Amino acid sequence: MGSAVPGTPGCVSSTDVTSAPRPSRSTTALVLAGLCLLLGAPVNAQPIPLDESGVPATAVSLTVSGGVSLGVYEAGFLYYALASAQGSQQVDLRLLTGASAGSLNSLLAVLASCGAELPPPDQSLFWRTWVPVGFNQLFIPASTSPLGVFSREWLERGAADIEKAWNQGLSTSCDVVLGVSTTRVEPRVLMAANGRMPLPRIEEKFAIRIRGRGPGKPPSATNYTTPGSRRMEPLLVTDEQGEIAFQALRDLILASMSFPVAFPPHELSTCMAKESQSPAVCLPREARTERYIDGGIFDNAPLRLAVGLARDGLHSVDGKLQWRDVPTPGVRQTPKGIAFAFVDPDATEYPILQPAQARSTSRSLPTELSGIIAALVDTARSKELSLLLEEEPDIARRLVLPRRHFPAASAPLFAFLGFFETEFRTFDFYLGMYDARRMLLDVTKGEDPFARPRDEPAQDPGSWAPFICMRAVYDGAAEAPRVCEAEALADFRALLQVSLDQLYDACASAGTGNMEATWRNLHCERAMAGEAPPRVPGVAPEQWPDWKKNPKEPELDYSMRLLGAYGFSFRDLGVPRGRGDLAIVRIRQSLGAAVNRLTEVQSGDDRQMVSFAGKLAADTVAFAAPGTVLHVTMGPVQSEVGVSISAFEEQLPTGLRFTAALGFRGLEDVLSSGTEESFALAPVGGLEFRPSTDQSFLAQSRFSLRAGWMFSANDRYGTQACEGRGASRVTACSRAVVQALVGVAILERFRVQLIGEWYPGSRSRETLWSIAPGIGVEIGL
Repeated sequence: MGSAVPGTPGCVSSTDVTSAPRPSRSTTALVLAGLCLLLGAPVNAQPIPLDESGVPATAVSLTVSGGVSLGVYEAGFLYYALASAQGSQQVDLRLLTGASAGSLNSLLAVLASCGAELPPPDQSLFWRTWVPVGFNQLFIPASTSPLGVFSREWLERGAADIEKAWNQGLSTSCDVVLGVSTTRVEPRVLMAANGRMPLPRIEEKFAIRIRGRGPGKPPSATNYTTPGSRRMEPLLVTDEQGEIAFQALRDLILASMSFPVAFPPHELSTCMAKESQSPAVCLPREARTERYIDGGIFDNAPLRLAVGLARDGLHSVDGKLQWRDVPTPGVRQTPKGIAFAFVDPDATEYPILQPAQARSTSRSLPTELSGIIAALVDTARSKELSLLLEEEPDIARRLVLPRRHFPAASAPLFAFLGFFETEFRTFDFYLGMYDARRMLLDVTKGEDPFARPRDEPAQDPGSWAPFICMRAVYDGAAEAPRVCEAEALADFRALLQVSLDQLYDACASAGTGNMEATWRNLHCERAMAGEAPPRVPGVAPEQWPDWKKNPKEPELDYSMRLLGAYGFSFRDLGVPRGRGDLAIVRIRQSLGAAVNRLTEVQSGDDRQMVSFAGKLAADTVAFAAPGTVLHVTMGPVQSEVGVSISAFEEQLPTGLRFTAALGFRGLEDVLSSGTEESFALAPVGGLEFRPSTDQSFLAQSRFSLRAGWMFSANDRYGTQACEGRGASRVTACSRAVVQALVGVAILERFRVQLIGEWYPGSRSRETLWSIAPGIGVEIGL
């Protein structure tokens, strides 16, 4: 017997959680494992019936959405699911569509499902394509262009590995269609109403048929479209026989991943199907070179493309779905026997706060506009899916949506955080594997084809070790302390603890009113019942932090606070162990360096606009004050010039800076013929604190404690005796001074401050005090 899997009532996991999963060749297990990918169904569910006669799904369409750095989560999910399905002849992966990062993962899925047996996780093409890619690999200052911060150099080198796998050949049984969503920079204008109505078209979908030729032979890749197609897909450049070179396919994937500002537009040579002299053939002399950007901008989930391709191209031959040589437009019904699976890392098996709930209730114009813009973006990206369900409502019965059971390490910062730490990407790869296994257990009723027999001796799990630790912790296995004890898993354990904390916080915040929701997660139910997160074996902070997120705490700050408390080593960011606060500073510095470089490569007046917009965008992540700030203020009591310097960041708490100033009193006596000598100079120095919660591009607060000595002209700057103990005024004689400053800078330019001064007394001097307001300017260097 086995132990119950949390969140999956009645589902059974393998007792031996220490064993390293490996592919099984049992036909029955492989078929069921393949269904895991397709049918993410509830416990005890059977394959989805597609019509009244109960025809089961034997063919698969897989759609993979864009996900920024969460593409690594998709990669882990696909790796595990496809490894389990590899070799199955009863469940065919016939169709794949993707956008942005999903287009790359779709191509990798073709190679994984039709190629050689998958190796261990860290040797797989999925891993080698995604895990090594971080901010330092993408941001190469010398390669920054006016249209994009990042360089494609690393991605192009990674494409060489993919091409190598491509050239090694695919199985002769492999016959799949790959659909890729892209966005044109300059719209293609289509004419309607007899040429009197121009219709600009910015979205374009490519369809490529890939057929294996056996080991050692590159597969055949051809345009899969025909003149008159309702989708009007363009064609990639081909040779005379209609064959697409891998170079063109590679450029298509890079174009679909070219997110604006991050990457410059990518050029593609294409033809329109109706303009080509031969169907599916696009010769170089016929092609036009156009610029393309990220396909996920308007269609991040190209399910409608998948359904359209299946409708026009698939037909049944001897009870098995196969592709027509040429798609047939006009077919009104999607063929029976195919299920449509959609991998989206944003789909969660726990409640999340919806944008409408998360927005402030204030009725300000900025709040209203931001809400409208967010709604427009979400609507535009899901438009194709909405249209699909309107056109063919019955297709909803065939949709399969896998869900993520725990928060991903890369999710904060708009799913961009994963690029800053390799360990974040590693964790999310294994999290994808975990979710794939959960669905496998759902479909197979607990029979995991990757599990070793109980009596087989344990061996070194190698790169399976983090996955084994993850599933033991998440599933509450008694073996968790033993399988997670390795020192190499220290940072991985910290990430596991953070994910549990974040899950319990999200579920506890949702309240008991969501207990009847569609998601099923036992950990979530425990959180909603008031339980605290379980503690991961091996995580032993000096003091356990508050695992709940402060209502005003940004998501990034929340994650970094917990990671710091659990002793995470920020190796890529170059931050000492446990310094989550400093990690935020490093991330902001990296973004600032990228913005500065993008500004430098602009021309003319564009620099000012790019600098302002880039700084504003970067400051929404975390405000970063310049390393050195100079200021000049004037007031009725005192004027001063000063400097604030950020130094020794690793030794000082975040927000603490050194500051110094030279104050002037009685300047009117210096600049006039007055006889009363009240002029004084006061050099002071000390520490300045800028609380992170009160910093933004619009306003920045600061508090300072300074001390120094005031030199008065009245006693010849301390060379003469102080008459009357200096009680007549603070500038009557030279004396020590202690200052407390409260200030605010507006737009990092205009400064308002208030200084409270205390002049401690002695035998020769009276104790005095003063309030010195001032206004002025400050400049960051």
